[in-house]
Amino acid sequence: MNQPKISYYAKMVLLDEARKTPKYRIIKCAGFYPPMEALRNNKGFIDMYLMEKLKEGDNVPAIRLQARDSLNFTGLKEYYIDNRISGYAYGYPMTEKTYSKYNKPNPFYKYQQDGFLFIIHQPEGSTRQTPDYIELIVLDGAKVLIPSYCKQLTMSCFDEQLEASRRQAQSE
Repeated sequence: MNQPKISYYAKMVLLDEARKTPKYRIIKCAGFYPPMEALRNNKGFIDMYLMEKLKEGDNVPAIRLQARDSLNFTGLKEYYIDNRISGYAYGYPMTEKTYSKYNKPNPFYKYQQDGFLFIIHQPEGSTRQTPDYIELIVLDGAKVLIPSYCKQLTMSCFDEQLEASRRQAQSE
């Protein structure tokens, strides 16, 4: 299976461990992914909240990332495996043209076929449920195969591309 190119990479760090809802900020990124610009706050930062699911259902991931203006960035599928943080997850953009609750345009609508991979980092031996940092990897047009790409990520198949993206990443 051919691997898609990483079009965008970001490192999000935990800002305040004591918060009820963990808040993460993108501190480094490589590449350019236009819809991310819509997530910037007044100070120019991109912050996201790690939140539990809103509704019940088999297809609803247990965890999601929420961005500016309560925009649901993505659910994190396979975040938990056997009730433990797996270390990897995947997701993809919402497919609706607007966020119906707020009637705001979905900045990811044109990018709905993309896929997101996540590497979840916790301190060695930690049992807490809040990661220290999360790495986001955007793969263009990879939505359909994103579960397979997540498996490849766990098997170190993206290591070279990922290391190159980490080296290229600039501070936000």
